[in-house]
Amino acid sequence: MKKLFTVLLLAVFMLAQFSMASAATVAGDASITAIPDFSRAVGVDVDWAATGMAAGTKNILIWSREYPAAAYAMSECQLVATINGTSDASGTFTYDFTTTALALANGDQIEFTITVDTDDCAGAPTTPATDSVMGTSYVDTGYVNGIKGNPPSTAAAAGALDTVSCNTFEYWALGADDFGLPAGTPYSGVGQWFLSTTGTFAPPAPIGATSDLLSWKFTFPPTATGPWTVYFTVSDKAGNVTPPAVPFRNAVPVIPAELAACDDFTDTAGHENEVYVRYLADLGLISGFADGSFGPDNTLTRAEAATLFEISNGYDETLLPTSAPAGCDFTDVSASDWFAGWVWQACDDGFMNGVGGGLFDPNNLLTRGQIVTIMGNVANASPLLYGGFINTVNIMTAYWGLGFPFPIREAAWTDVPVGAYYATPVIEAYGLGIADGTSDTTFSPDQPVTRGEFAKMLYRALSRQ
Repeated sequence: MKKLFTVLLLAVFMLAQFSMASAATVAGDASITAIPDFSRAVGVDVDWAATGMAAGTKNILIWSREYPAAAYAMSECQLVATINGTSDASGTFTYDFTTTALALANGDQIEFTITVDTDDCAGAPTTPATDSVMGTSYVDTGYVNGIKGNPPSTAAAAGALDTVSCNTFEYWALGADDFGLPAGTPYSGVGQWFLSTTGTFAPPAPIGATSDLLSWKFTFPPTATGPWTVYFTVSDKAGNVTPPAVPFRNAVPVIPAELAACDDFTDTAGHENEVYVRYLADLGLISGFADGSFGPDNTLTRAEAATLFEISNGYDETLLPTSAPAGCDFTDVSASDWFAGWVWQACDDGFMNGVGGGLFDPNNLLTRGQIVTIMGNVANASPLLYGGFINTVNIMTAYWGLGFPFPIREAAWTDVPVGAYYATPVIEAYGLGIADGTSDTTFSPDQPVTRGEFAKMLYRALSRQ
């Protein structure tokens, strides 16, 4: 028995020696020094480094497997570099997924490792151990999705606005890389907005070019002439690029009206909401005071809000009711009040309701939570008896009102309680780019809205698709 055990032990030792010899062990250590968290399904750039290389030809190989694969496979081996002589080396290698047997889908996790071998992938290299993972990357195959906003207009054409009302305006867009993905699916996020213009002048750089909301404000100079085009594409951080968006205008010649300055006020120059105030004033949707000011930081009353929404809806004083419609007979609104017809019309359209007890509370200040709630009422009014600027293919009625899946962007609000009357409108207005927060975590729903804030929200809500 002892002799048999010795023979078996010797056989095992010889087999181990043979295995070690055929493994083509070589001197040198290779490692992955950097790899993107996300990659496209076509390939990924991997930074690598090798040290301690012995003399002779050494092949640096990179291996990949789809998690949770059982082992690395020969079909996933790719030659990174061949080093002749004693050398340390480093570089970036594009691992090409299209030449492997990997069948990648959105959200798949890929594991990588590197080995140094006497053989290349076409020979008989040593397959790396399954626990030798040096780097991972998730596959992101989806484009950025979202919406774009052309300046408000009642132009008949839907989809693209050819001309603007005056020379200063905002062209904006909102994108999200996780739009429509199942919960828990990894995604790389919005990467970069790529903007293209052709024409007789160069617009300034946009604000927010690397965020989820692109705000591009610019002014036609008096010398602008000839055809002018603007459109954008957007990429995610994995490098997926959307096709070009429908152009804001496509080789449309500049017309004289577009070179005229927008309506101006004595107190809006340099204000953060100046573009929105001046453009809406040029459209006749808002107005200033007798002294030439607008008061962008002043507050609004509920009666003033009713007036402004119904002006956007195509009403003037000659079209307003002269008595309270059914269900809109508020005890604090008299026929002699300047705002009576506006309040009654806003109530009859379902845009604004009372505050309870038969009251409308016309002179109380409008809050940020109330303004987005009113916009939600406008978007979802039934029946859809719209006119003016509201009766267009705009963000508020076409996306919010037609049930566009929410949200395009999200925020973790600390001051918007679940169940509050304004909770859903806040989520939806922010999610569509109509309203912004007062910080990354606060919306301040009980804070009075300013006239400048209202102008920005109304501009965005009425922006054309």
